[in-house]
Amino acid sequence: MKVDLSTTIDLPAEAVWAEVQTAPLLMHIAWPLMRFVTVGKEPLDAFKDGGRYLMKLRLFGFLPFGTQWIVTSLHEPENGTWPKRLRDDGHSAMIRKWDHWITVAPNPDGGTDYRDKVEISAGVLTPFVWIFAQLFYRHRQRRWRGLAATLHTRRLIKHEMSDFEKARLEDDWDSAWRALERAHIISQPFLRPHLGNHRAMLRYAIEQRDWREVMGQLVRLALAPLGALTGRIPIGNTGRSNVSAFQKMPIPDDLRRAIERKLP
Repeated sequence: MKVDLSTTIDLPAEAVWAEVQTAPLLMHIAWPLMRFVTVGKEPLDAFKDGGRYLMKLRLFGFLPFGTQWIVTSLHEPENGTWPKRLRDDGHSAMIRKWDHWITVAPNPDGGTDYRDKVEISAGVLTPFVWIFAQLFYRHRQRRWRGLAATLHTRRLIKHEMSDFEKARLEDDWDSAWRALERAHIISQPFLRPHLGNHRAMLRYAIEQRDWREVMGQLVRLALAPLGALTGRIPIGNTGRSNVSAFQKMPIPDDLRRAIERKLP
């Protein structure tokens, strides 16, 4: 039996293709319907051509659901054209065949046409596995569309945090704090990255033995969830203890342009 589902993702195709090949992306979009746990000690970061990965499955994140082999291959046209495809010719003790193809191609609007096509064979259980696959891939595609809203933001944050780590290793405190402040401006509308930014600020303040900043970050960690619940976010605020937690501030021009632009 086959499942064939398509959707449109509001991200450039190059960005979607890059993310499709990352294992953390699989974990993110499968949650909370399914959790994948790598068998073995080495972390799984990316799906490679010719890769074989044994995964424990946890239904709803905690119910044991057996193990599954993920067997990957990449299919990219040699001339650099589209579409590009990732295949998982997987199987398990219960499912003899789980032949899943992800197809990615750009659309005229600058987004991505995304398709999940999977062929399933599980003996007498095939109809039940097919129903699960329908629910699973609809869930994944819905999560993909939600991820599109935050992926660009996460990439910008990652860039600023890279600048922070570089400055920190060089003992350039001013540049390190400036990178953390810029990451805070970017992360404010999203609770988890916002909390992550304040935790990074807290750790850095402890490292510097700046107890005034430590207290300020503890207060902001408490306030961040309230801001997310009420929607009262002081746009442009740098997140430091040297400014009011409720003060709106101008966003630097280059950062504003980067936030508004969707990078490939």
